[in-house]
Amino acid sequence: MFVTPVTFEQQVAYVKEHFEVVFLDDLIEKAQKGEYIGRHCALTFDDGWRDNYTAAFPVLERYGVPATIFLSTGFVGTTRTFWPEELCYYLERIDLGTFADINAPPSWDRFTGMIGKSQCRSREWFLDRSIETMKVFTLSDREEILNYLRNMLGAQAIPRQMLNWDEIRKMGLSGLIRFGAHTVNHEILDQVPLRKARAEIIVSRNEIECHLGTKVTTFAYPNGNHNAGVRQLLAENDFDVAVTTRKGLLGHALPSLEIPRIALHEDVSATIPMLRSKILLHSF
Repeated sequence: MFVTPVTFEQQVAYVKEHFEVVFLDDLIEKAQKGEYIGRHCALTFDDGWRDNYTAAFPVLERYGVPATIFLSTGFVGTTRTFWPEELCYYLERIDLGTFADINAPPSWDRFTGMIGKSQCRSREWFLDRSIETMKVFTLSDREEILNYLRNMLGAQAIPRQMLNWDEIRKMGLSGLIRFGAHTVNHEILDQVPLRKARAEIIVSRNEIECHLGTKVTTFAYPNGNHNAGVRQLLAENDFDVAVTTRKGLLGHALPSLEIPRIALHEDVSATIPMLRSKILLHSF
C-alpha cells in the first residue's frame, strides 16, 4: 500500500491543478455548513510513516498543498513497526521450502500450512497472501510467529520506519500539515472492549496535543473498522471528524464520523489516466 515518490508528485501536481486542496477538517466544516465542495479535495496519510517526512513532505512543500497525517502514537520515535512489514521483512530472508522448522510453535506450522511452502507465484502475491493469512490469527499467535522468526533468524531491529516527534513538529510548523489521532497501538477498535478502545483513542489524542500544543479533533479508524460504540466514544470525546477506508466521495449529508476516502496505491494510480479513473469511476 504505497506510491512511489515520482507517482506521488504527479498526483499532487494533478490535484493542485484541478482541485482546491484544503485540510480535511476545513472540508468537513464547509460540507456541514452547506457550502460548495465540488472540485475540493483533502489529502490524508495514515499511521505516521517516516517517508511522509522524507519523501511526501518535500513534494507538498514544493506545491504548497496541505495534508493531514493520522498518527499511531505508540510507534512514534521508536523502531516498532507494523506486523505486516515485520513479517515481510523476515519472509523475504528465508526459503520456506528449505527453512528448518526447528522447535517451531504450532502457530507457525498452521501458518506455513495455510500459505503453502512454495513461493510459486510472484513475490508480491506471496507476501500479500502471507499477510492476509496472518490476519486470521489471534494477536498472541501472531506474536508467537514473529518471535519465532526473530529468534531463528537472529534478526536485528528493523531500521526506523516511523516518524519521530522532531519530524512531526517540523511538518506542523510549516503550516501545511495537521495531525489527527489513529490510536496508540493501531488496535482494530471493533475487536477490543470499549474500555480499551477508549484508552487507545484518548491517549493517542492526548499525546499529540501534548507534543504539538494543538487541539486534535480528527481521527482515522485503524483498518477502517468501527461500530456504533466506537463512534459514540469519539462523539463523547469531542472528535469532529473520523475517516474510514470505505471508498466514496464526500457529500453534505454524510455523517462526519463515517467519512469515506479514495485509496491511491501504486498498482491502481501510477498514471494520471489511472488516477482519474480511480477518482471518477466507483468500480475501479
